[in-house]
Amino acid sequence: MPAKGSSLESWLLYIASVNPREIELGLERTRVVARRMGIEKPAALVVTVAGTNGKGSCVASMEAILQQAGYKTGSYTSPHILLFNERIRVDAACLDDQSLVTAFEAVEAARCGETLSYFEFATLAALYLFKQSQVDVAMLEVGLGGRLDAVNIVDADVAIISSIAIDHSDWLGSDIETIAAEKAGIIRPGITVLYCAQQPPMAIFHKAAELQATLLLWSIDFQGETDATQGKWCWRGRNRAGDALQWPDLPLPKLMLSNVATAIQALLLLPLSIDRGDVAGALKHLHLSARFEHRRDLRSGRSVIVDVAHNPAAMQQLARQLQRRKQSEQGRGRVALVLAVMADKDVRGMLTALESCVDIWYIAQVDLARSMAADEVAQAMKDLGIVCEAGCVSQYDSAEKAYLAASEQLSAE
Repeated sequence: MPAKGSSLESWLLYIASVNPREIELGLERTRVVARRMGIEKPAALVVTVAGTNGKGSCVASMEAILQQAGYKTGSYTSPHILLFNERIRVDAACLDDQSLVTAFEAVEAARCGETLSYFEFATLAALYLFKQSQVDVAMLEVGLGGRLDAVNIVDADVAIISSIAIDHSDWLGSDIETIAAEKAGIIRPGITVLYCAQQPPMAIFHKAAELQATLLLWSIDFQGETDATQGKWCWRGRNRAGDALQWPDLPLPKLMLSNVATAIQALLLLPLSIDRGDVAGALKHLHLSARFEHRRDLRSGRSVIVDVAHNPAAMQQLARQLQRRKQSEQGRGRVALVLAVMADKDVRGMLTALESCVDIWYIAQVDLARSMAADEVAQAMKDLGIVCEAGCVSQYDSAEKAYLAASEQLSAE
C-alpha cells in the first residue's frame, strides 16, 4: 500500500496490482466493501447508464442539463482519455489528485483483504466522493456489460440502455440477445428504463416485464425531430406524471440526437425541476471529448477529427459522419485515417465499416499490452482487399508518428 501522502500516480499503480486480473466480473467483492463504507446509496437520485455505444454522451448530456438547472452532480465514466481524473467529476469538474488519493485511502481502509480490480477500486472511490460531496444526482456509467459490473451494486432510480452491439464478446457473449441480457441487469423492480432505439432485443423486454419496469423507446415514447436548415430540433416526450411534453427550437447538439433526447427524458422522470430553458442553455455548450470532435492542426490549419469509436457499430456511425462531412465540402475533402486498434476488437468489422469513406490509411500501434500490432491490422486490410490511394498501407509504432506522416504527406500535395 502506498505510504501516507503518496501521489495519485503511486495509487494508480497500486490499485492495478491488487488484483492480477484486469477484468473480474462479479458484485460481491465490491458490495462488501461498499457496505463497510456506507456508500451503497451515493446520492439521493441515481441514473445508471449501460450500452455498447453512447453511454458517455448520455451522461454528458444529463450532467450539462442538471448543471444548467442548478443541481449538484456526480458523474462516473470510463475509460479516461488523458488523465484518470476525467473518470470522476463533481459539478462537471474533474476531481483533483488529492481528493482521489483520499478516496483511494478510504477504499483501502475498508477493503480488508478483498481483491478488488482496478475498475472496482475506481468505482468505490467514485461512490465515496459522491457521498462525501452530497451530490443531488449521481450518473453512473457501466464499464462492461451491466449485470456483473461493479457499478451495478447501486440501485438506479432510472436506467438507460444506450445501444446494444457486438463488443467484448469474450466477456458478454457473441450474439445480441446474450449481450442484451447482461446489459438488462441494471434494471430494478418498478423503475423506468429507456432504450435509445425503437426495437430493443427481446431480452430487454423480458427483463422489464419480469421486474414490472416501464420500458420507454426512442422515436416511439420520446423522440427528436430536426430542422437542419434552422439548426434547431424539437424534443417530444413525457413528464413524471405521464403528461406529453413538446419542446421546440432547441439548439442542435454536437452529440448524437438519440442520446441527448434520451438524457432529457431520463431527467424528466426524476423528482426534479427542469424546464425547456435549462435544456436549451445546456445544449449550446454541450461537448464531449473525442466524439467526432473537430480540431484544427496549428501548423497546417488542416481539419482534424478525433473519435474513440472502437467497435463496428461505432465505426459505422463514424463513417456516416465522415461521408456527410465530405459531401458538405463538395468533394474537396479527402480523409486520411490514423488508426490504432486493441487486440481484442473486431478489426475486420471496423475496417469494413470505414472502407467506403477513407482515402489514405495510416496504421499505428500504441504502447499498451492490449494494442494490436500494426502489421496485423495491415494484414487484415490486405485480406479484405482494402488498399489506400498510394497502393500500400503505411505502418507506424506510435500514433504520433502516424499522425505526423499523414500531416506531412497531405501538406506536400
